[in-house]
Amino acid sequence: MKIEVVIHCYNYQRRLNWMLCSILQQKGDLPNIEVSVSYLPNNGNPTTEKVLDFFEEKGLKIIRVPLEKGQESNRAIPRSIRTEKTDADWLLFADCDLVYDPLFFDDLKKKLEDDKYKNVEIVMGADRHSLDIPFCIKYFEEDNREYPCIIDNISKITEEWPKMKSGGGGIAAGYFQLASVKVIRQKNIIYSGTKGDFWRRTKSDREFRCRMGGRMAIPVLGIYHLNHDRGGPDIQR
Repeated sequence: MKIEVVIHCYNYQRRLNWMLCSILQQKGDLPNIEVSVSYLPNNGNPTTEKVLDFFEEKGLKIIRVPLEKGQESNRAIPRSIRTEKTDADWLLFADCDLVYDPLFFDDLKKKLEDDKYKNVEIVMGADRHSLDIPFCIKYFEEDNREYPCIIDNISKITEEWPKMKSGGGGIAAGYFQLASVKVIRQKNIIYSGTKGDFWRRTKSDREFRCRMGGRMAIPVLGIYHLNHDRGGPDIQR
């Protein structure tokens, strides 16, 4: 089984570092995990390229999807690209500020091999733990690590942080939309038909769910959202 985690990163390079750390630290009977990351070249501190270089050297399989200026705020564009080009069995559309339980993909693989889920023809969604915004902002403001870097036991750290809320599985929100590539191809679907949408106002997540025929929740192990400020583009998240 091959799962591609489709990530878009713009000004969230340090949180992306945490996310890739958590994927690198997965344990158990794992599927073939590939990560595709879309980004604006030479953006951020460290740049996305530097983060990707680092984690490729550590062993992650990464597909790079560089974007043109003006496309960086529209994650529907790279998601459409990957629906057309992937050779994976499943696409997991994800935000770039998440940390996964160390047995997340082991558990997900087991579920997708079960008859209840392996032939699902709609989009699956999952709950996440959204971590407290002031706590996360303060933590990263005081974080003196030199990025990119490896953070040991990363899921254990975030698991102990204060939570703001949990939920979202029944929605199949943009941070977790899991879909069968076979079904996507059968239905001839790309991610969004509205290429001008911005991610904060976009309806492309909803459009994708509707075109796939609906949504359902799948129970998974912990997904932790490294919540952030909603400030301007100069803020390093």
